[in-house]
Amino acid sequence: MTKRGCGAFAAAALIATIGMLPASFSAANAQLPLPAKCNAVGNFSVDDRIAGCSAVIESTTGMLQSVIVAHFRRAMFYLQKGEVDLAIADYSRIIEHNPTNVNARLGRASAYRHKRDVDAANSDYDKAVELDPKNVHAYLGRAGAYFSNGDIDAAIADYGRVLQIHPENVQAYLGRGFTYNVKGESDRAVADCNRAIEISRERGVGQSCRARVYINSGNVELALAEFDQAIELNPKDPRFYFDRSTALRMNGEFDRALSAIGQAIELAPKNAYSHRWRGIVHFEAGLWSEALHDFVRSNELDQKDPYTQLWLDLARRKNGQPSQLDEATARIDMSKWPAPIIRLFLGETTFEGVLKAAEDARPTKTGWQVCEANFYAGELALGQGGTDEAMRLLRLAADTCPRHYLEWFAARVELRRLNKKP
Repeated sequence: MTKRGCGAFAAAALIATIGMLPASFSAANAQLPLPAKCNAVGNFSVDDRIAGCSAVIESTTGMLQSVIVAHFRRAMFYLQKGEVDLAIADYSRIIEHNPTNVNARLGRASAYRHKRDVDAANSDYDKAVELDPKNVHAYLGRAGAYFSNGDIDAAIADYGRVLQIHPENVQAYLGRGFTYNVKGESDRAVADCNRAIEISRERGVGQSCRARVYINSGNVELALAEFDQAIELNPKDPRFYFDRSTALRMNGEFDRALSAIGQAIELAPKNAYSHRWRGIVHFEAGLWSEALHDFVRSNELDQKDPYTQLWLDLARRKNGQPSQLDEATARIDMSKWPAPIIRLFLGETTFEGVLKAAEDARPTKTGWQVCEANFYAGELALGQGGTDEAMRLLRLAADTCPRHYLEWFAARVELRRLNKKP
């Protein structure tokens, strides 16, 4: 028997043994010494595990291997709680001790991306690539960060480097396919999606990839057929129901879109973005009360997302409720985009000031941010009774936003609603 086979056999035997243990075992397990809870197998809360890792770290002044592992694990648990800054502090402590620790660099870079601090993330990705030029995770992470910054060609180049190292890396094909799609090179995008289908063991992801290309090309019916196939291949994956809802929404089938996103939420009820997305579809359908309920739930799950706060504020205005955006700024990183839009909502800046803040050295990123500025300022003007200004700004968003931006379609829906008014 191979070592892998032995390990699997031992794991199965252990699971069977645990199943036969008396109920008192769980109580005894809970009485483990605090440091042991950092690494122990058992039904411990995230807070218990953080406390256990902290106990390991505080038990010595040196950076022993056990302490390094405890920092890694505590960072992971902090991320589960959404305490991104505390996770970054743990990764930084490891890097201070050993600047060549690639895994700590990658962990911190991922945490920075979660904070939308793309420049800081790229600094760590660059160092990771320098330390390990064949590390596919470093290139994949940096490609995603490049894309977030509007560096489309740089992202494509990094996905290509991954494929030079690992020619059958599905994530690289999917990422590059999506990036080609955004760039408007649909033939190349479909080719990468097709290659992902050929080699992927995760059923349905390639079909979903191809469907997004069809959406961007305006072929919604073809996209729906692809999403249906993805769901048939993997009916328990919430992503495919979520993606299918985007195609149905683009087709103006709001009821069916809401049903699809509802299925995604059933499969992953604590996904904050899914609740926000359902809120957006409710908002576009003119169901203001339902939209508000969804945005409130999304905010309960993630109080630090600035876009949730913007949509929540718009929904409150539609429902005649007072804004709470001023209180929310204490939980948002107001040093980064879309903070200027939030300041506009709060009356702390002008639209011209927002457009100035949207300017970036990368033209693609400037275009993306101006798109958002036009849309949200248009919705704000509409809520304040400025219908003519609202229509002007929403028309700009509808004409200039990329098709993969949700604001592109949302602006069109709002314009259709306004044009029907007497």
